[in-house]
Amino acid sequence: MSGIGSLVTFQSLLPGVLETGARTIQAAIDIEKAASVAAATPMATSVIKNSGADLPEAQVSGILAAWKAARSSRSTAYLTSTLDVQNIGFSPKDMMYNEASQYLATQVARLMNVPAYYISADMNNSMTYQNILDGRKEFVAYSLQPFISAIENRLSMDDITAHGNVVRFALDETFLRADTAARLDAIEKMLNLGLIDLQTAQSMEQLSPMGLNEGNGTNAINV
Repeated sequence: MSGIGSLVTFQSLLPGVLETGARTIQAAIDIEKAASVAAATPMATSVIKNSGADLPEAQVSGILAAWKAARSSRSTAYLTSTLDVQNIGFSPKDMMYNEASQYLATQVARLMNVPAYYISADMNNSMTYQNILDGRKEFVAYSLQPFISAIENRLSMDDITAHGNVVRFALDETFLRADTAARLDAIEKMLNLGLIDLQTAQSMEQLSPMGLNEGNGTNAINV
């Protein structure tokens, strides 16, 4: 529990997802399994019952083929007095596998505190307009920040990182990196205010003093 090879743990004030969302996760697994079984082993949802004399197999096959062909071209059916249609099960549509999957996808998104549209859950697909960067900022603030803070604070402790150094995620340079026009506009304002000099501005955009992108000789590393 200490020294080289020891475990580094990140503590949480909340119980784990496998505990708080066990039933939701199991329900999602069951729905996926049921849909898979239904697709792999299709079952008849209706039968044609003959109340008269038994028919030879060839004639039965002909009746079923004619019934299938007729249903693809018309919804009205005709049967003789000795034949009757009986429903014996539910169609995949009646089983509502797709609706259940979408509902559980939304529940899993809520469980993980992730916007539903990130996992293509259609239950709550109405949202106000926002650009990609605003959506990412919201995702970081409401979903990722607790984990980011826990990891940064733990890895910045003296038993892992040298005293005086801190560990930080480079979100502003990666996931939350603004577009070129916005970055240059901010740099221009800082230059005009005298907050930075030209060399610093060039390094912020990873540019050499001649204005060219730095190549393999750079020592800058984003972590």
